[in-house]
Amino acid sequence: MHMSDTAPQGYRHTLGWNLGFSSYWFATSYKWFILLFILLPSMVDDMVEGGTKNTAWGLVLGTGAVWALIGPAIFGRLSETLGRRWRSTAPWLLLGSAMTCIALFTIHSADVLWVLAVGYFLLQFGDDLGTGPYAGMVASNVPEEHRGYASSILGACKLAGQIGSAVAAVLLKRPELILLGIALVNVIAAFSTSLTIRSIPPRPEPGERKGFWQEYIEPFGDHDFRIVWLNRVIVSFAFACVSAYTLNFLKDMFTEYRIFGLNLGSADNAAIALALTISFAGILGSIFSARVSDKIGRKPLLVRSGIIVACALIPIGFLPNLTAIFFCVLLFGIGNGIYAAADWALVSDILPQGEKAATEMGAWQSSETAVQIPAGILMGLLIDTLNRLHFGAGYQAMIAIAGTLFFGSIFLVKHIRGGH
Repeated sequence: MHMSDTAPQGYRHTLGWNLGFSSYWFATSYKWFILLFILLPSMVDDMVEGGTKNTAWGLVLGTGAVWALIGPAIFGRLSETLGRRWRSTAPWLLLGSAMTCIALFTIHSADVLWVLAVGYFLLQFGDDLGTGPYAGMVASNVPEEHRGYASSILGACKLAGQIGSAVAAVLLKRPELILLGIALVNVIAAFSTSLTIRSIPPRPEPGERKGFWQEYIEPFGDHDFRIVWLNRVIVSFAFACVSAYTLNFLKDMFTEYRIFGLNLGSADNAAIALALTISFAGILGSIFSARVSDKIGRKPLLVRSGIIVACALIPIGFLPNLTAIFFCVLLFGIGNGIYAAADWALVSDILPQGEKAATEMGAWQSSETAVQIPAGILMGLLIDTLNRLHFGAGYQAMIAIAGTLFFGSIFLVKHIRGGH
């Protein structure tokens, strides 16, 4: 039986409260966007020989994600079962931001690949410390009739984080300043969200609980949870393929970087410009979703998102210049914004047991992190292998696979029985 519409005391249906509530998600998006899109691939490229950069970066990405398969669920469960002090989300956010700072210092110190990999693992660990307990808060504290709105604000903050991250990369330029900026944003956002949620009481005393692995696997016995999880696996895998290798795609496939005649000068600047386009367009999609999600439902929005993103993405691997690619990226961003605004609300609607929301949302979050393993280890190797056989074939295959997966995701949505 799915959780009821009743939410604990503390939620406020105002824009200001929801922005404060969502600020940690802003920081999380700020952190990952610039690291995965620009900084870490560039650092790997400087450490390895030419022709193997996608494989090496994929190994760092994939191996670091192994822990993240269970990390969010572990910390989500601890936030439900430990003493009263730890059944509040705030301490976990502060611990997560502290670990993030340690991880960023390790990344800054890395001069060989294995040290970078250690830093990336610590980054995942710190992320799970905070987001595991945090992920269950929409399901636990937002009434169903307001989840579309709350999820849309979360989606908008996620996209705003991407914009802030890309702008900071342009302004700060130096890696050490970018990393310092990420640390400061995470600490400030952790305190902001902690202050906002202080009116939410700690999670109730835990009743009789089963073993971790049993509770981790238990929600997958629910039909709708399986479908929503698998849908997000497909979408996240497709997006991970695109975002992780965009910089290398631009470096290898283009010799000049002009959009509407404006010379951007480098692949890094071109990647940032396209990233900003995705994020600004995504906010348009998120605003649209905020207006209609609670009226027409999340499932129709996910179907529209899948169609838009697939149609926008597939041509990119075959277009001759960045101006043509820009229009596809603009459409891609709108579709991505619609998806980001709807998926959190939908999974909150169909969670099997509300009292275990943090554990169940931790299991659901594995849908996003699990894909980094094949997207890293397999896709990086595939790109380099096909590129050696025929110049550019690896990137074209990557984009075609991602676009096909986005399109295929819409058929799963139609099999979700609950939610709306």
